[in-house]
Amino acid sequence: MAHATTLTTILLVSINLLGVVCRPTIHSSRDVTNATKAGLAWPNGDSADIKQYESDKISWYYTWSAFSTDTDLEFVPMLWGPKSVDQFASTIDQTLSSGNVKAVLGMNEPEQQGQSNLSPQDGANMWKEHLEPLRAKNVRLGSPAPSSAPSGKTWLQDFLTACGGGCTVDFIALHWYGTNASQFIDYMNDYHNTFQRPLWITEWACQNFVDTNAQCSQDDVVLFLNKTQTFLDSSDFVERYAWFGAMKDMQGVNADNRLMDLGGNINDLGRQYIGLYLTSGYIRTILFTVNE
Repeated sequence: MAHATTLTTILLVSINLLGVVCRPTIHSSRDVTNATKAGLAWPNGDSADIKQYESDKISWYYTWSAFSTDTDLEFVPMLWGPKSVDQFASTIDQTLSSGNVKAVLGMNEPEQQGQSNLSPQDGANMWKEHLEPLRAKNVRLGSPAPSSAPSGKTWLQDFLTACGGGCTVDFIALHWYGTNASQFIDYMNDYHNTFQRPLWITEWACQNFVDTNAQCSQDDVVLFLNKTQTFLDSSDFVERYAWFGAMKDMQGVNADNRLMDLGGNINDLGRQYIGLYLTSGYIRTILFTVNE
């Protein structure tokens, strides 16, 4: 970890880059800018209030499904994979008719057995049957989102080959988990150079899946989010992103990455993520007393 004085300087500079807001404001279906790329990966149903995250920085959300929730934020449906394909097919037209849908996401971590678990050819076939026709409904399509395991990038390359030019992929969705913010930035640059499309980072967090006993501390998570979010906001090739996670159950991911408490209320990290972190006592403590 950096020396305390340097640490404080980094955080203060990053705040200026992020453009802190002081009051939440709801925006409906607005254009995304560098200041409004942030979204919510939202699995909570009625167990938490998404409206507490509505701010000048948050513009969209997704639910790993075609089902929306009660908010004016732009909704992005997802075709999760084989187990949800019938549900998606039966509901997507109604979802699109809401008028607040501009993009649809492809399958979730298709190279992982515990996730959508598709071969590149099966993924291409599913895309052509269920996603490619949506282009006629004036929505953009995001690629299947692989994990940051080495097999993820290879799967996505093989998927595009299997499509044979028959899949319109407007942007690349991807996930990343690790503990080094510089490696995260390098990974994003590599993905953009490889696929030459805009990026949506639909899951990322300060999480060590290699050594589960060497997780980020709460301070580490604050610094990691600050550096990576600053990069994402300033990067021209990153269109949107969503931190993991805005949820009570982190599904095996380090709980210090949680944007809410166990009662479903936004916490200090959540306020940092949505651009309100100067109201947070804990974040203020890191910023101004870390070198004491």
